[in-house]
Formats: sequence, C-alpha cells, structure tokens
Amino acid sequence: MKCLLFGLVMALSFVRNSEAQSGWEGGLAGAACTPVVAAPLPLAQPCPSLTPTHPGDGRSAGHKCQELSENFAFAGPSAAPSSAKTTDDDGCRRCDHQGAVACPEHDDDILKLEKGVLFCSIVASCPTCKGALLVDCERCEGGPLSATIAPRQAEVAAWLATDLMSPFLERPVPHVETDRFQLIVDTGVLKDGKKKIDPHMIMHLVARDVETVSALISEHFGITAKDYFNKMRMWIWQEPADHTKVMAKFLGSSSTGDFKLLGKDPVFSVFTEKSFSTVPGVRRLFTHNATHMLLSNAYKMQWTGDTGGGFFDAGSAHYYEYKIHELSINYCIEEATVPLNYHNGVWRAAIRKRLDKEEARALPRLLSMNTGAMTLPDQALCFSFYEWLVMVHPDKLAPLQKALKDKRPGRDVLEEVLGEKVLALEEAWRAWVDDMYPLKGDELRTPKKR
Repeated sequence: MKCLLFGLVMALSFVRNSEAQSGWEGGLAGAACTPVVAAPLPLAQPCPSLTPTHPGDGRSAGHKCQELSENFAFAGPSAAPSSAKTTDDDGCRRCDHQGAVACPEHDDDILKLEKGVLFCSIVASCPTCKGALLVDCERCEGGPLSATIAPRQAEVAAWLATDLMSPFLERPVPHVETDRFQLIVDTGVLKDGKKKIDPHMIMHLVARDVETVSALISEHFGITAKDYFNKMRMWIWQEPADHTKVMAKFLGSSSTGDFKLLGKDPVFSVFTEKSFSTVPGVRRLFTHNATHMLLSNAYKMQWTGDTGGGFFDAGSAHYYEYKIHELSINYCIEEATVPLNYHNGVWRAAIRKRLDKEEARALPRLLSMNTGAMTLPDQALCFSFYEWLVMVHPDKLAPLQKALKDKRPGRDVLEEVLGEKVLALEEAWRAWVDDMYPLKGDELRTPKKR
C-alpha cells in the first residue's frame, strides 16, 4: 500500500500510503514533506566470501544428513578437508560419513529458507550451533564437514559484530543479509489470514521475496553484481518510537514519518501499521519498494521517477509486485485526494476494458509525467506497458533504463531504443493487450495466431 516517493524540489502532501522521492521524508496523512539533509549512512560491511547453503529438505532426521556435503560446500578456508578419523572405513551412517549433522534447534522450514541468505542474526545467536547450522556428530570422530564448523562460526560472529542497531536500541534487532539486501524485519508476530507467523519466518519470507525481485531484474536486464553500487537497506519496525530513533541517529531526520532514499546508498525505513500489519502486507511492501531501490542503484546511482522515466519506474515496481504476489496494491502517489484503490489490485481485465473504450492515446500523456504525479489508474497502465516490454521487447529493457539514467525525456528514449514513434508503439501495445488480457479474471490468455 505504500511506496514512498520523496520530492527533490518541493514539499508534497502525503497519505500514509504514499511514495517518496530521494532526499525527502514523508509524514502521516496530510502532513507536509520537508527536505532532508541525511547524515552519512552506516556503510554496508563487506560481506565475507563464504556463501553457505544449508540442509533442511523436509525428510526425516536420519535422511537430513545425506546431502550435507553438497549443501554445506563452503568456499574458501571452510572447505578444507578434515584430517579427523572416522570410526571405520565406511564412516558413520548417522551423519552419512560427513562428521556433522544439522543443528536440532532449527526446523526444516527455517533450514530451507536459510539457504537463501548469507547471514541471519537469529541463527547467529543460536547457543548450539552459533550460526553454523551444523553440529559435530556425536557418534563418530569426524568427517569432511567437521572442519567447516569452526570457521563458519567465526565468520558469523564477525558479521554479527558489525550490527549497529542492537547496541543502539539496547536489545537484539533481527536482521538478515542476502546477496543484494541488508534487511531488518522487526515486526513481531503477524498474521497471514488467521494464522500467526513467527517473526523469524516473516524475515526470511521477505528476504526470499526481495531476492526474487533481484533475480527477475537480473534475468530481464542482464544486470550482475558489478552493476550495483550498494546493498539495499530496508527496515521495518514494530514500534514507531524505534523507527523515530533510528531516523534521527542513522538517517539524520527528525521526522516521525516514513523514509526512502533512492539512487545513492538506497535505504527504506517504515513501521508496521494498518495496511502492512499483516504478513502479506509487509511482503508486498518490500517487494514493490525493492524494485525502486534496485533499479535506482543499477548502472548509475540515479532514480529516474522524476527525471523523465516515471512510466518505467512506476510500471516496473507494480510489475514485479504483481509477478510475485499476483496483484499490486502499493502505489506511488503524492496527492492525498486521489483514489487509492483500483480494482483491488487485480488489473488486467480492467485495463483491457479501459483501453477498449478510450480512443485518446495514453502514452504521450504518461511519458511526460513523474511517478508521483500519476493517478493509480495511470500507474496501472504503466504496469501494463512495462509488462508488454518484458514479454515483447525484453532485450530493450536495459538500453531503456540506461538511457533514462541520463535524465532524457521518456518519449525520446522510447522512440530511439524501440525504433518507432510513440503512437505506433501504443498501437502495438494496445493490440497486445487485446490479444493477451482477459475480459474476466486475470490470467494472461494464449496469444492468437496471426
């Protein structure tokens, strides 16, 4: 429900669910935005070279050990083979000849999700495995994995020592690091429907979502790690007071509202309430905003939402939220007076019907608008146009984004990169929508043979 967009040149009125442009902070509904001169952000610490994967495949405890060697194949020093002797030539059957078993303190679901992160503060604090997720097998004298435990524990301890938030707030702050993100998900227990979800699980579901966004962007744009300048920092707090303290200490802001900085050193901080006081709400919020952050930092540290690329910025964020969660209910709106619900976030049929009825061309108008100046129905059209680009012109996404980073008008960039005039591009997009979008429901249709 919100995608905070902080303006660069003027104070803007925000609803609680609004988008913020880099360099500005947003308050509660109706509050004015004021320019921020952010204090230097705590820089992301270099991530240790080890990228472990962990067991947890849902099988019995006896079988969980069978693939430990593959799942814990650490790079670097931890991969050194053990010189310890096993009990006999055949090794130990309990640990499948590996010398270690999965830590019994962590269930299979968490072990699966731990495979997708580099470090997690919750498992790092485990007194049994100290974050290694492995413990020595008690029935043998060791095996290939025995020598990986102590080095991994040392790496986890070194990572945990870089935590700035826990000492500042004087309590353990749950955080996790992935390839592209440093996340704090301090929500407490939230509900998914009627089911209560443990905060550790919520943090890993969010981590999986934002890394899925990163993987899709990598697939669509050909982006690699070297194309980014920073890791994306995204924080959500259960207590507004903690959010306020962190804003003042680390972001140089006296506001109690939400904050997002795009482009250089991207950071996002909010607190749980209303629309994102549920597990699905938090997950969608992070997915949507992760898109803005990633694309603002790739190639060049420049957010394009207010420099000619609003159609691309808004469309991409809605598209990846839709792709992962099958709807989009976050929005990037500056004005509190515009409607903030469009067909409950399920858009394809509504877009098809709208374009069937409207003869006026949409692209010439949309291409001149900043992200935050659009209505939600306008942003839905941007979602559809971006979906068309992904499905019909995927090789043009990277050239489009790079050209928009140069602050060039969207119309000029589109015509240059796609090689056609805007009106011709709109006709092609409308024809595709007519072919692919349903009149009822939301699933893409099988394209007609031409």
